[in-house]
Parts: sequence; structure tokens; C-alpha cells
Amino acid sequence: MSDTLRLLLALLGLGPQLEKLLGDKWPAYRDDLLELAGRAGEGNDPGELRRALDALVQRLLAEAPAAEIVRRAVQATQPAPVKEIVIRRGRPPPPVVSEIVRPSADEATGIVTIPVFYGTDRARGGDTPASYFRGERGTLAFGIAEVSVPTRGRDLGELTGPSWWRFELTADPARHVILRSVGPLGRDVFVTSLTDSLAAADARDVLVFVHGYNVTFEDAARRAGQLSVDLKFAGRTLLYSWASAADTKKYTVDESTIEWSRDHFEAFLQLALAEIGAREVHVIAHSMGNRAVINTLERVSSWQLPTGAAKLGQVIFAAPDIDRDRFVQLAAKFKDSAARFTLYASSRDVALLASKFIHGYPRAGEAGAALLVVDGVDTIDASLVDTSLVGLHHSYFGDKRSILNDMFNLIAQQLAPDQRFDLQASGNAPQKYWSYRA
Repeated sequence: MSDTLRLLLALLGLGPQLEKLLGDKWPAYRDDLLELAGRAGEGNDPGELRRALDALVQRLLAEAPAAEIVRRAVQATQPAPVKEIVIRRGRPPPPVVSEIVRPSADEATGIVTIPVFYGTDRARGGDTPASYFRGERGTLAFGIAEVSVPTRGRDLGELTGPSWWRFELTADPARHVILRSVGPLGRDVFVTSLTDSLAAADARDVLVFVHGYNVTFEDAARRAGQLSVDLKFAGRTLLYSWASAADTKKYTVDESTIEWSRDHFEAFLQLALAEIGAREVHVIAHSMGNRAVINTLERVSSWQLPTGAAKLGQVIFAAPDIDRDRFVQLAAKFKDSAARFTLYASSRDVALLASKFIHGYPRAGEAGAALLVVDGVDTIDASLVDTSLVGLHHSYFGDKRSILNDMFNLIAQQLAPDQRFDLQASGNAPQKYWSYRA
């Protein structure tokens, strides 16, 4: 974890104390901290982020009541002295159970095009793929988004796009994950198209991705396509894109919208289970998107699905931004409704700590002292995975090789945690959970 992130997390943790010490001045500092947390979660330029944080710290140090605890936080987050590293020789570890193999369907161009079957309640926007849906609420609509994903020159899990510092002014299909087109379909045509496509797939399974807070339709579709390729998913990939405002300053707007969106997601999930001839439906929900999924799962037992409907297979809660205690209440109701539930948590997720900062209570995706272990859900502490990047990027679930490998073993191989080499058991029943090997 970087020193910048460590200090930002420390200041977020001091929120209640700073509020008491600063009084009427606190709201302005609170808003600045939350904006920095949002920028960190987006993976913004580390140098620019550090300069902005340093400026905020200098202002806090000038506030006499708060200066001492801020100074202690700065000192506590300084890098530790470098220790001598002793290399011990021994037997190499056994191989990973199932390493992900990159798609090789198009060796000539090194580009795979994924049809992402979407449902969205966003309002219509412009005519280009990037602007086709806006961040305002609309009505439930369906269609197919084409996403091209390069299979060469891109690290597994990387959601590549043009970078100004590389002087890349336009997207290059050979290097970047690109939303190439958005094709709207009426509901009946959508169901028929998806049914026919699934019948021709290597597996009659579907993967439903639900994005989190501060995400555009374009980036949600790109992430869905990237996950499909890197997980080497043999069925068809679906996206449910709720009307996130895609603005770090509109967290509370997104909170209201995800609650409004739940009935639309429920209708979309029922369609996937009952109308397209699927065998199993797997779900990956990220961040705030978990609220729609978890609140929908509460009602699954009351659904009247037709004979022969698909079953819920692997349901993955990635960094869930939902009240920890609320998750416990709902898990007791949905724990038997799918083949397996898996929760990925991290103590280094700045977006979740910012959410806790706002709400005053732990989030279900936190690790550390707040790590959630509940009956019927496999909890995986991902805090140790690639710690130089995990905390700076709230989407660590989708862009870290070991977590993608774990999801591959979970979805494609149907392996329990004790069968997945990268994981080791921690704690004792009933508080047993899993963590990545150091």
C-alpha cells in the first residue's frame, strides 16, 4: 500500500474525532476527504493525488485543535526502515489448480469481440456508443453491446484505455478494451436473440455483472467484456447497468438510485433464470451494485419460476458497499438460494472506508476488525493481494490476476475454497474464513 493511501485511510478513520475538534469547519474538510477518496478509487494520477492530500494536511495542521492528532497520523504512516531480506531455499509451491488460459479464438488479430447482453434503466443519451446512455434514470431497456478485448499486449484483468501521458488520443482495438457499438432491442427480440446465442454457446450458463457506484454505461460494458474474456467464460455475458450518475460528488444520488433500481434488476434476473433456456445463472456484483442484488435475493424464495428454470449458481459479492449488519440480516434469508455465495473483502479499499466514513457503520466488504463471516457465505480476505494497487482501486476484484484465477476456479471449476490452492483457512468455525497465501 502506498504512503499516500495509508495517510488518506488514517484521516478517514479520524473522522469522528476531527468532527468534534473542528466543529463548524468540519463539513468542508469532510467533503475534501471524500473527494480525495473518490479520486483514489478511480485510480487517478498518484502524484496529483499526493499533492492534493499534502495541501489538505497542511490546512489541517494549521487548525490548532486538530493539529496534534493529524501530526500523529502523518508520523504513523511514514515508511518503515528497510529490513534485510533473507532468502530461504526450499521446495517450490505446488502449481495452481486451474490457471486461466487466454482466449485464442482470433490469433490473427489478437482481438476478441464479446456480445454483452444488457438491461439498463438509464436514460437515453447521444448516438455514439460512449454517450448512448446517460447517468439519469430512464425506463428498463434491453440490447446488445459489442465490446472488443485485446488478447495480446494487455495484462490479465487490465481494463485498458487511451492514456494522455502515452500520447494516445484515440482508442486502439489492438491495445484497448473498447465499447464498439450499442444496439437497442425490444424485450421480445432481446429474449429470442439471447436464447439463440446461448443455445450456440459452449455452455448454457450466463454470467450477470452488476457494476457499482460512479460508473458509466460505457465502462460497465467494457468491464463486463473484460471479465468474460479473462474468466474464459464459456456461456453468455449479461450486464445490468443501473443509472449511476458516474460522479464522485454524487454518492448519495447513486444511493437513492440503486434502491429505485432494485425492481428493474429483479425483473432482469428473473428473465435470465426463466426465459432464455439457461442451465445456471452466475452473478458478480460490485460495490454499491450489491445492494440491488442482495435485496433481490431476499425475495428469491417467493418467486414462482416455471418448471425447468435455471438455478442460481455462483453469486459473488465483490467489495459490497452495504451496511454490514444489514447484510447479516439478509444473508439469513437468501443463504440457500444459490449453489454458493462468495464475499471478497479488503481492509485496504478506500472507497468502502469512505462509505463507512459517511454512514458511521462498517460495510460488508471491509476486512480487518470488521471482517464479516456469516453462515452460508464464503468470506475471502483479499487484503494481501497485490497490496501496491488493491487499495487504490475499488475494482480490485476485476483487475488482479490471483482474484480472477480464484473466480475462474469458482465459476468454471466449481471448486470450494479448500480446493483452491491460493487460499488458506483462517479462524475457527463458526468464524472460519479464507485469505490469500502471503
